[in-house]
Amino acid sequence: MSVEFKNLLTLPSLREAEVVAGKAGLDQPVTSINVLEQSNVDKLRKELFNQEDKYGSEIVISGLMTIAHDVNAQVKLIQHLQHEGEIGLILYYVGVFIPEVDQRLIDICDQLDFPLVVMPRGEPSLRYSEVIYEVVEAIIKQEMEEMSFSNQILEQISNLPSNQRNVDTMLKMLTDRTHSSIVLTDIRGQMINAGTWPSISTLDLSYMVEQTTDASIQTIDSVSVVKRSIFHNGMETIQIYMFKETQPLTENMVEQAAEVVQIFMNLWGQNYEAVNTQELVKAILNDESVKMRRLGAILHIDVGSISNVWFVHVKDPAERKFVMYHLKEEMKLRFNVLLVELFEETVVVFMDEGKTEEDFTTIASQVFEHLQEEQLETTIVQYLGMNTTTDVQAAYIKMEKYFEQAQFLYPQQQIFTQLHFQFVAECERVVSEGEKAIRQALVPLQPLMQQEELLETLAVFLLDAQSHYAKAGELLFVHMNTIKYRIKRINEIVHYSVTKLPESLIYYRAIAIWRLLKNTGKRTE
Repeated sequence: MSVEFKNLLTLPSLREAEVVAGKAGLDQPVTSINVLEQSNVDKLRKELFNQEDKYGSEIVISGLMTIAHDVNAQVKLIQHLQHEGEIGLILYYVGVFIPEVDQRLIDICDQLDFPLVVMPRGEPSLRYSEVIYEVVEAIIKQEMEEMSFSNQILEQISNLPSNQRNVDTMLKMLTDRTHSSIVLTDIRGQMINAGTWPSISTLDLSYMVEQTTDASIQTIDSVSVVKRSIFHNGMETIQIYMFKETQPLTENMVEQAAEVVQIFMNLWGQNYEAVNTQELVKAILNDESVKMRRLGAILHIDVGSISNVWFVHVKDPAERKFVMYHLKEEMKLRFNVLLVELFEETVVVFMDEGKTEEDFTTIASQVFEHLQEEQLETTIVQYLGMNTTTDVQAAYIKMEKYFEQAQFLYPQQQIFTQLHFQFVAECERVVSEGEKAIRQALVPLQPLMQQEELLETLAVFLLDAQSHYAKAGELLFVHMNTIKYRIKRINEIVHYSVTKLPESLIYYRAIAIWRLLKNTGKRTE
């Protein structure tokens, strides 16, 4: 049995701590503990949680001192930690730096099954080192007693969200458990993925791969090394290399590591060794950075220049290949780097900054019109200025999560941007927070609540017609003057002009939430 989070709460240093939220997540295994010094999510994403690091079963310790009085930032941080694979937070200095644990923080932790453990309140003398020492000691003791780890790691992987269930995560778990560096290569010896122990190891992996030629454990330059083959359908497809610098590898350790890789490839690594643009797109969207760079080099594609992506939804699945063909033909003269592939049920288009001076809005409009001429019904979602594969993966996840809501909110829209999805996500967050948040958001509309016709007119005018009277009239099948009269009547009732800033922003948000709530029943049918 592995060390579960709930078992750690019996340690002397944690005995007086209180689990205030996320109790459903206490059964998760813990393999490491870390101190979180940076609480700013944007800086965390850039500086700590880069595209090569996923922490599968780690708990974090923090006093959240830099955001002690910013509950929204605390909630955002919890969401980010959970997304990155962290499994819980031990919170220090409540009543010292953080006045109290806000209910919103408790609610998000309960929603995500993310344990929030609060150390004794009002105690400035608490030390991180006491908990760190006892937790690490418990983990090491368990690892020494437990010789079998393959089933545990595979179970952990199977329980991960799909965006984290990739080779990089699997290697991170194996290197943490075996305290060795691990390299995967194709049958020609080309490096595909690598994980190092420790993470700052300066071991020359390419050199070690070249020197390691035997399937038996041996020592090269004081490093214990081994090479094993991984088979698929009876054929050798990839090779695993292990390098341990402090102690010799054991046959049991090597066999279990190879077993984890073998089963992972059978279950989740279909076509992993394939060299084609579809596998390159999968590597980008699965955030497998080493594989992405390796495939890019083989295919002579400058993946570093890719900064823009379209997600194209095709109404009729049978027409996807025709849409892909037309997209390639339309775009190849405009971009130096272009990838058009199918990922799951979405056509994905990766692009560099382009050869021409055309802006992306113009290009998207022209491409959409040409697809319409071919009677191909599509919806284009543009995410521009992506800096890393982590950004691209996050964009895809957000697009998939909120695509249906975006269509309900903007039924006339066929070309979306990331700003649409950021706004939809914000509206959905308000709806998910419950009645109090909803009532507060709808306060500007209260004078109109008994007048459905005026509410519908306002929704169409602001959300669908971009405040154009003629377009709103067309969409509602009434004369433009009727729209003008209704908007004037709305202004009189609410005592503000819904067509002028900043009032229009307030009413735009309120009517968007109203429309989402109105369509809730349809979305769940």
